[in-house]
This record gives sequence, structure tokens and C-alpha cells, in this order.
Amino acid sequence: MIEILPAPEYVAAFRISGTLHSADYDVLIPAIESKLEHNEQIGVLADMTEFDHMTPGALLRDLSYAISKLGEYHRFKRAAVIADKRWIETTTNLAGKLFPRTEMRVFHHGELEEAMRWVAGFAATR
Repeated sequence: MIEILPAPEYVAAFRISGTLHSADYDVLIPAIESKLEHNEQIGVLADMTEFDHMTPGALLRDLSYAISKLGEYHRFKRAAVIADKRWIETTTNLAGKLFPRTEMRVFHHGELEEAMRWVAGFAATR
């Protein structure tokens, strides 16, 4: 399940919980696209502390969307992931190496406010 979290207008923030399904991307993708439509660069925050897994259809939607944005990764300035599962931390750190133009940082349960401050903080350096 995807829940849109309150955030500055240049940050797309979500709480991802339970099992992620393909239909959840009908919420996620338009929310990100709306931020990109109104801002040259954005931050993305994903609170995944209650995330369990994703269906194959959700994985396909995720990969398809990621591929469609290949030429635009410079617009994703920062990404904050809140998670306590080691595999999510490892995946986030790997993504940071694959996409060096996007600063990525992992936060832990209870650090939502700190994560939001950090992900939104790039605006002060623009």
C-alpha cells in the first residue's frame, strides 16, 4: 500500500507498507510526475519501515518506470529511505553507487522528521 505523506512542494514523500501491488503505482507515479512537472529537481522520501514485499507485477511497474526516467535522473536530487531491514539498506546503498547524481541516505524507524529535513535540504544549496 502507498500513502502520500505531507511534504514540501518539491519532495515526493510516501509511506510504503505491506505488500506493494502493481496498482499502487497508479498512485506513486502520478505523484512523482506532478512534482517533476512543477520543479526542475525533486527529492523523494520513502518510509519503508512497514514494507514486506512486492508482487512480480509491482516489480515490473517499478523497473519500467525507472527505465522510462533514465535520461532524467539528474532531476532526482536526493532520495531518503527509512527502513530497518538490512536488504533495503543494501539495495539503497547499491542504488546510490549506480546513480551517483542522486544523493541517497538511509534513515531508521523514528527518523521521519530528520529524513524529511535532509531530503528537502537540497533546496537551500540550489
